Amino acid sequence: MTSPFLGFENATLAFAVADGTYTINSVGNRIPSTTTEIIKAVLKPATDASTVERYAKEIQQFAGADGYATLLEGYLVEPKTYPQSVEFLMESDIVLSTSLGKTDEGRFKLLPVVQSPYVVAMGIDLITPIKGVFRRSIN
Repeated sequence: MTSPFLGFENATLAFAVADGTYTINSVGNRIPSTTTEIIKAVLKPATDASTVERYAKEIQQFAGADGYATLLEGYLVEPKTYPQSVEFLMESDIVLSTSLGKTDEGRFKLLPVVQSPYVVAMGIDLITPIKGVFRRSIN
């Protein structure tokens, strides 16, 4: 089955994931080789004050001294569940479509999300929540 959010996705996340191989740079250091895991999601700014407050420190640290960051939440569209190589607290590049038809680019830090025990017990994998901090690129 497809995601119930198919067609409504507004974010594309590109995670660089180590593939188990490496190259050696000019000074002899090992540099891990990576592959890209693409995740499409439907995201919106978090509106629940307690959620934003809970992640306020994480948001501020990710934004930096003169950056801008916001907490986004939503659901995965494609794939419907997280790939095994993508772990919480990883960062990715993100392209986010806004309601005005423009796009914002930046970085996205994937935060831990607890899936409902009822949904897990029922074996439902159509709706997987996603939450993270979005830092807009400064242009």
